Amino acid sequence: MGSNSMKNLYTLIAVWMILGQVSVAQAVNPAIPVTQSAINEEIISLPWEYELKEYSLKQSNSTFNLTRGYSLLTGDAARRYDHIIQGAPEDPNTEALLFNHDTGVQLILNYYPEGYVSLENWEDLDANILMQEISENAKKINAERARHNIPSLRIGGWLQKPHLNQDNHSVSWVFDVIDGEETTVNAVSIKLGREGYEKITWVSSYDNYLKSIDAMAFLVDQHQFDKGHRYEDYSLGDQMAAFGLASLVAVTAGGNAQKAGLAAFYAELVAIGQKLLVPLLIALGALEVYCRKLFRRKNEHLPDDPLYI
Repeated sequence: MGSNSMKNLYTLIAVWMILGQVSVAQAVNPAIPVTQSAINEEIISLPWEYELKEYSLKQSNSTFNLTRGYSLLTGDAARRYDHIIQGAPEDPNTEALLFNHDTGVQLILNYYPEGYVSLENWEDLDANILMQEISENAKKINAERARHNIPSLRIGGWLQKPHLNQDNHSVSWVFDVIDGEETTVNAVSIKLGREGYEKITWVSSYDNYLKSIDAMAFLVDQHQFDKGHRYEDYSLGDQMAAFGLASLVAVTAGGNAQKAGLAAFYAELVAIGQKLLVPLLIALGALEVYCRKLFRRKNEHLPDDPLYI
C-alpha cells in the first residue's frame, strides 16, 4: 500500500468519529461542509504527520515527540479538525491534535498565554467539593445540549482526583462521563510553562482508558517547553497569571473558582470548562471495534509497517 493510501486509511478513521455529530455541527455553523462525503474529503486532505520525530509547537514555544501509533495535526489544521468535530468557532488556543490509529483515542493540545501560574493556593483545592460543582454545572449545560438535540450527560465521579506532579510541573485529573449508554473519560493534564500553560485533553472510551491507564502520563511527558520557556525558567518581573493553580484547575475541570475576587477572568475560564464538558461523546465503543478489525485485516498484508502497533 502506498503512502497516500495509508494516509487515507488512517484519516478515514477520524471521519468515523464525527459521523454522530454532523447534523449538530451543521446546525451550529454552516461553514462546515454540508455533505458527509465533503467532510470525509476535507478530513483526509488535512496535513497529517506520521513520522516519529519531535515537532515544534510555535504558539507555546514547546515541542511534542510523536510516538508510535499516533498521527498529528498542528496549527490551522488542528483548529479546523476541532472546529468540524465540535461545531463551534475555531479555537485560537488549539495548537495540536493527536489521533491513535488503533484505539481512536484523541489528544487535544490547547495553549493559554496567561502568564506564570503560582502554586501557592494549591492546598485550597477540595476535590470532593469540586466534584459536586462539576456535577451541578453539567446539569446546567444539559439545557444547552438539549437545544441542539444532543443527549443529556451526567458525571460519574473521580477516577483520579487532581494530582500535582512537582517534577514536571503538571496537574492531572480524570472523571467519567455517562452519555446514554456510553461511558467516556474526561482526562486532562495542565502543564505549566513560564508564560502560560498547555491543556492536554484525552478523549476516549472508558474501556480504552482502563487498558492504557499509564498512557496519559507518558504522552504528557512527550510535550516539553523549550529552554527559556519552562516553568523553572521563571525570572523576577515575568508576567504573573491573574489566578493560582487551584482556581485554574477547578474552573477548567468544570467547577467553580475556589476563591472570591476572580470575576475579571472567571468568564473566560468558564468558557474553557464548558467546552470541556461538551466532549466528543459518540459511539466510541462501536468505532473501536471497527478500527481494530480494519487494522487487523490490513496488518496481515503489512507486517513490517512501522506505523502499525
